[in-house]
Amino acid sequence: MKILVFADFHGSVDILNAAIEISRRETPDKTVVCGDLFGWSHPQEVATLVQKLEGVLYLIKGNNDFSTAVGYLPYAMDESAIMYHFSRKLFFTHGDRYNALRIPPILSEGDVLVHGHTHVGRLQVVNGLYVLNVGSLARARDGVPSYIVLDELGATLKHADGEILQEIRWI
Repeated sequence: MKILVFADFHGSVDILNAAIEISRRETPDKTVVCGDLFGWSHPQEVATLVQKLEGVLYLIKGNNDFSTAVGYLPYAMDESAIMYHFSRKLFFTHGDRYNALRIPPILSEGDVLVHGHTHVGRLQVVNGLYVLNVGSLARARDGVPSYIVLDELGATLKHADGEILQEIRWI
């Protein structure tokens, strides 16, 4: 099982096209967009392009995903997604509500919280939980456009060009 994670496209058609190329290169079984898919322009084009990402697609609603844009999608965006892989619970969210400072109460030691929102990628262990911030391809606040790959071994934070930035292994 391989899960590809993006966040915070903010309606950038160019960056979404880059994400499509990354997804073709990574060949995931599932792809999760942790919110802020839409921005202030091109909602119909963004809604069409996001469906070209490889694998089963999960779209999480971010604080900038307004109903006027979300209406272009063929289905609703979720507030969060919960999956069970790699012998642990995975909780995907945008990051404005749950993050490293505010952990969802359904998670316990060894589980995984994956989020965006801050536009800075970072993998860490907080009180026995894996807290993974995907960063952003579009507006990386640290100047490093990033995405995450989850697999049986652990989590890998990657630069947009595929270079490994950080790895964390499941214990």
